[in-house]
Order: sequence, then structure tokens, then C-alpha cells
Amino acid sequence: MKKTQVEQESRVIVGAHGVSSEEDHLVLGKVIRVGVVGLLIFAVGAVWAWRVQVHTEQELQPDGPPPKPAALGQYEIGIVNQRVFEQDNHALEKLGEQHEALKNGWGEQPGVAAHMPIDQAMDRVIADAQRPPPPPPPPAPEPGKTPAPGKTPAAPQGKAPAGTEGKAPAPPPAEGKAPTPAPAKTPATPAPATPAPTPAQH
Repeated sequence: MKKTQVEQESRVIVGAHGVSSEEDHLVLGKVIRVGVVGLLIFAVGAVWAWRVQVHTEQELQPDGPPPKPAALGQYEIGIVNQRVFEQDNHALEKLGEQHEALKNGWGEQPGVAAHMPIDQAMDRVIADAQRPPPPPPPPAPEPGKTPAPGKTPAAPQGKAPAGTEGKAPAPPPAEGKAPTPAPAKTPATPAPATPAPTPAQH
């Protein structure tokens, strides 16, 4: 007599040590049918979603997709860098070019010398700093000081001594003759005062 499925699934096996367990029994037919039906449903859903996407694109873009922007792929758009910071070497390249220009003395155009290289300029600054300073200038005479007796202060260059402005210089004395002293000036005598006239009496 053929056993039913319930009897086959509920059969209990008792082991030698008294442990009881049910016998493993797989119904492969049901498992296969469920798998095939699931694959068919998935395939139908994928085709339906693709058709919906194509129909929606045709409604929104009847002339096809728009052309790619001209700025696509540039380093910077507006003021926003388009690269990831970890992959952006623009700043390092710019600093390297500036250091190279300072080292070789280049100007705005690479390869054209415009100034002294930075190493030579630093050496010159160090050499100028180690050079001894020049001696200080002589001190200027302080104003208000009187010269020593018997000495006349030297007149500044291009100016005559005080008191001789507008006078011709005296001629040098002849050889073998002593200079004649200038005549002494006599003080002028004052004229006698005349008495004032007295009024006439009547």
C-alpha cells in the first residue's frame, strides 16, 4: 500500500540511543515550480520597466538627448574646482613653477632671465651684512662757541669775513717796505651852541 505524503513527512525514526528524529524528505517538484515561476515574474517585470522608461524618455525628449556642455571636463567651471582635492595637484605644480623661476632668475616668461637668482641674491645680502660699517663723519662744531684769543674764526668757503663785506681787499705790501699804518681817526669836536633869542620888551 502506498503511503501518503503526510505519512512520509511525519514518519519518526528512533535511533539506537533513544533519540527520535523525523526523516528528511524534500519535495523537489514544488521547489522547481516555485523557482521557475519567480524567474518568469522577474523577467516580465524587467521588460515592463524598460518599456516604461523608453516611453517616458520619448515624451520628455522627443528630439533625443541634449548635447554635452562645452565646459564638461574642464579643470574649473566658474569659481568651483571640478576635481577631488586628493587628486588635485594644481597648487603643487604652481608652487613648483614659482620656485623654479626664483632659482633661475626667470620673469614672467620661462627661460628668460629677468633678475638675479635667489641663491646669489641671498649670498650678496649675507656678504653685505658681514662687511664692516664705514667710519662715522667728523663731528660738526657746536654753535655759540667763541674761538681762542688771537685766532679769527675761519670764514666759510665762498664768504668774506664779517665787517669786510662790500670793501675791496687791501693791496699786498711792496717787497722790502713795511706797511704804513692807517691814520688814526680824530673825534669830531661839536659846534658851540648858540643861545636862543630873547623876546623884545616894550
